[in-house]
Amino acid sequence: MYRAADDTWFVLIVTSDKLAAVAKAIGRPDLLTDPRFSDPAKLMANMPQLTAILDEVFRAKPMAYWYEVLSGVHVTFGAVRGPQEVINDPQLRMNDIVVPLEGAGGKLTSTISSPIQVHGVSKVPAKRAPDLGQHSEEILEELGFSATEIAGLRASGTLGKPTLQPAAAPGASPATAAKPTPTGATA
Repeated sequence: MYRAADDTWFVLIVTSDKLAAVAKAIGRPDLLTDPRFSDPAKLMANMPQLTAILDEVFRAKPMAYWYEVLSGVHVTFGAVRGPQEVINDPQLRMNDIVVPLEGAGGKLTSTISSPIQVHGVSKVPAKRAPDLGQHSEEILEELGFSATEIAGLRASGTLGKPTLQPAAAPGASPATAAKPTPTGATA
């Protein structure tokens, strides 16, 4: 990793087959005649010295300059992004890695796409997770619970906050009126 003059850090992969192109592009053709870097074995053995030289060179100009220089060399390089910057990386959006989030609210507008792709099946757009208990009643109905049983679960607090009980019928004791009917029991 190297740091440009504007404090942007970037990764550059310099392999023996790319050294000549990089050295010429950055204005250091003398590196090609340096005996420390004359063959792949020496290049690997002296990589710390080459890194120190490149550190000095790259600190002299901002990343915008190095981006233009290195883009024409066909070498692997890229800016190291911080957590706040990476979400706005255009490549992540172009490759559908960061996608819009359906039903998002507030500052939340996008999310990371599912990495799973099934041949012949379109991905479902990302959407917010349901609120806690949002679909409990529908799921219980699908599982065969009756409306009375679900109401009992709701009243007992099993499905969230218990609902207020209706006032006791005349002549009924307060304890009987406030006590929910157990699931599956008949009153």
